[in-house]
Amino acid sequence: MTREEAYSQCLTTLSKTNFTLVELPTGYGKSYISIRMTNHLIETTYKNKSEVSILLLVAKTVHKETWKDELAKWGGIKGNANLIIECYESLHKHVDKHYDIIIMDECHHLNSDLRHDLFHTISFGNVIGLSATIPKKLKLYLQYEYHAQTVLCNITDAIKDGVLPEPQIILFPLELDNIHPTEFIEINPKAKGPIHHGSFSKLWSYRKMKVHAIISCTQRQKLNDMNSQILFQKNSFMRTHQEYTKNKWLFSCGERIKYLANLKNNIVLAILSSLADERTLTFCKTIEQAECLGKYCIHSKNPNSELIYKNFNDKKINHITSVNILNENANLVDCKYAIFANYSSSEVCSVQRCGRALRHKSPVIIMPFYRNTREQEILKDMIKGFNPDSIHTVNSLTELQSFLKK
Repeated sequence: MTREEAYSQCLTTLSKTNFTLVELPTGYGKSYISIRMTNHLIETTYKNKSEVSILLLVAKTVHKETWKDELAKWGGIKGNANLIIECYESLHKHVDKHYDIIIMDECHHLNSDLRHDLFHTISFGNVIGLSATIPKKLKLYLQYEYHAQTVLCNITDAIKDGVLPEPQIILFPLELDNIHPTEFIEINPKAKGPIHHGSFSKLWSYRKMKVHAIISCTQRQKLNDMNSQILFQKNSFMRTHQEYTKNKWLFSCGERIKYLANLKNNIVLAILSSLADERTLTFCKTIEQAECLGKYCIHSKNPNSELIYKNFNDKKINHITSVNILNENANLVDCKYAIFANYSSSEVCSVQRCGRALRHKSPVIIMPFYRNTREQEILKDMIKGFNPDSIHTVNSLTELQSFLKK
C-alpha cells in the first residue's frame, strides 16, 4: 500500500467512523497523513465553525518539538484552529472538556485503565490515533468502546510496495560459555550467618539449607538457573493469579534480558569500532549499558539528550546510543546502521526499533544474539516476513567486517 493509497483509505474510514486508527510503520509518514486528515476534516466536517479545537497527545515532552517541526514541514493546520499539544501524563488536565479533533500520537500510550477512564471523560468530534503497533487488547477496547476502525499496513508490506527501503539484516549468533566459571549466583542474601562459597553443583544444596551462598558458574549455567526461576514463578502465577507473583515473574524476565544484553557489550564495542566513520544508532537495555557503549547517550536521565539528538541530525557526531527514548517519534538523519545490543519482548518496542532503522536509503540492521536463549526467540519474531534474501548470517567479527566492505 503506497502513501496515497493509505491516505485514500483514511478518508474512506473517516466517512464511516469518527474514531480512526492509523497503524502504519515507522518512517511511513503517519504525521503527514494525520495532518492531511485533520485539514480535510476542517474543510468538510468543520467548515462552518469559526474556530476548530484540536488536542494533540504525545508520549513525551521532547515530542512536542518534533511535532512542531512536522507541522512546519507539511504546511501546518489550515483555517482558524486552536491547537493544544499535551502529553498523555497530563490527560487529567482535560477531564470533561470537548475537542473537535483529537490526534493521539503513539496511541498505544493510552493502554492503561487509568488513561482509559480519563480519556472517557473527554468528548470529541473526531479522533485520529497513530501508532506503528497497536496492542491487540487496546485495539479491541477502542473497537468496542468507540467503534474504532483501523487503516493498517505492516513493515514488510511497506517494503514490498517500495514505501520503505529494504534493509540488509545481519544476524550475528553468539555462544554462551559453558566451560569457564566466570559468573556468580547469590542465593538467600538475607540469611544470617557466614557466607558459603561453592560450585554450581552445590546450588540446590545451599538453597535447601537456606544459607547465604555465592555460587561460581558458567554463563550458560547462570542463564539456566534464571530460566528455572522464571518458569517456577510463571507456574506459580498461573496457579495463584496473585499480582505480587506476576510482578516477580516479569521482573525476573527483565533481569534475564539485561544479563544477556550486558554480556554482549564487548562484541558490540568491537562492532562499533569497525564502524568508526559510519552513522550508527545502538539500542540498549539500561542507562549503564548505553554509557558503556557510547559517549553520546540519549536516555531519560541525561540532561543533554536533546542536544545530542540535534548534533546527530546536524552530523556533528556519528554514533549515538539510546534507551527507549528514540523508539518513538524520532527522525534520525542519514542513520545507516542500527545495532541491537538488547532485545525487547514488547511487540510495540520491537516493531518501532526495526522501523527506526528504515529511514536511510540503504539501511543495515546488525543483530548479535545468543543462541538457544530468549533473545533468539524474540529475534525470530522480529525478522519474520522480511525478504530471506536480505537476511545474512556471520559467525565472527572478521566475517562481519568483510560483509560490510562489499
